[in-house]
Amino acid sequence: KYGIAVTNGTAALVISLKACGIGCGDEVIVPPYTFMATITAVLDVNAIPVFADIELDTYTLDPNDVEEHISERTKAIIPVHIGGRPANMDDLSRIARKYDLRIIEDACQAWGSEWRNRRIGSIGDLGAFSFQSSKNVTSGEGGMIVTNDRDLYV
Repeated sequence: KYGIAVTNGTAALVISLKACGIGCGDEVIVPPYTFMATITAVLDVNAIPVFADIELDTYTLDPNDVEEHISERTKAIIPVHIGGRPANMDDLSRIARKYDLRIIEDACQAWGSEWRNRRIGSIGDLGAFSFQSSKNVTSGEGGMIVTNDRDLYV
């Protein structure tokens, strides 16, 4: 429903983390197989990246391993949809609801991808996209944050 243009995909991730109130000492679960911006965005808000393993068939977060890494300091999950292949958003969404966590989708490499007839980037609380020159849709540089949550948008 809502979107805002930003300078790049990294900024989209940083702003999304800040919009979710994530900061000093909070933990964010991320995959080890990603572009460095996913991790540096977490570090930029003084949060702690916690690595959960990936599924070997998709190279995206393994929901079972995600759940094993949740602690009382965990505030969010950042699934990275690699090369247009979506993470298992059903299981990740179930886990997020169970533990009251935010999902910030790193959809920088997944323009136009779908998970069960839903567009990637629109399933979690926020979706972060990149227009960098190596991405599916490019303008040389730039990014976008999307959300269906008016409170996060404002």
